Amino acid sequence: MSSATGTSAELWLIRHGESVGNRDRIYQGQNDLPLSPLGHEQAALLAQRLAPIHTLSPFCALYASDLQRAMETARPTAQAIGLPILPQPALREIDVGAWSGLTFADIQRRFPDEWAAAYPVMDPDQVRGGGESYRQAQSRTVAAVRAIAARHPGGRVLIFFHGGVLQTVLSHLMGLSLPNKRFLQTSNTSISRVRIADGNGAGHDLVLGMNDVAHLEQTFQTLAGVGPE
Repeated sequence: MSSATGTSAELWLIRHGESVGNRDRIYQGQNDLPLSPLGHEQAALLAQRLAPIHTLSPFCALYASDLQRAMETARPTAQAIGLPILPQPALREIDVGAWSGLTFADIQRRFPDEWAAAYPVMDPDQVRGGGESYRQAQSRTVAAVRAIAARHPGGRVLIFFHGGVLQTVLSHLMGLSLPNKRFLQTSNTSISRVRIADGNGAGHDLVLGMNDVAHLEQTFQTLAGVGPE
C-alpha cells in the first residue's frame, strides 16, 4: 500500500453508501437524506477494510461532507480507526435547488428546458433548479480538497463525500472536460486514491486508483452506479 511522498498528500476520496434517495431514484443534491439499510451495511464493510490498513500505515485525518449520508458512512470507519470526523460543508453535493427531492421523471416534466441542457450531454454551466452549475460545484469542491491536502503535507487522508462532486474532482485532476465526468464510475463507498502536489508547485497531481469496491465483492454490489446525485 503506497503512502504519500515528500510534501504531497495522498487523499482517499470515498463516496457515501447507498442513501434512501439513491434507493428510491430521487435526485438529492443537498437534500439531507440518510443512508438506506444497504448503505449502512456498505459503510460497515468499508470500515472493516480500512481498519487493518490504518494499523499498518495510519491515516492522519478523516474529513466528511456534513450531509448525513456522508457522515453516516464515515462514522463506522472513524470509530474503527480512532479518528474524529471533521465535517466540511464545502464537500457537499452539487446544489440542485428546486430539483432536490424529485425523481428524474418529475424533473423532466417540470423543468424540460433545464433537463435538456443537463442530459444526455451536460452543459457544465447550466444552473440546475436555481442551485449551482457543475462548473461552480467543481470549483468549490476542488478548492476544498486542495485546502485539506495543504493541511496534511506528506500525510494520507480520508475524505467522505458525494458521487457527483467526486466525479468533478477526478475530472479536474485528469484534465478531462466536465461533460466527460459522466464516463467516470463512482459507486457507493468506492475508494478513489489521488496524490495532490504541494502548494509550491512541486510535482504533479496524480490519480492513483478509481472506484475500488473490493470490500463489496462478498455482497455482489460491485456494479452499483452513481445514481441520482
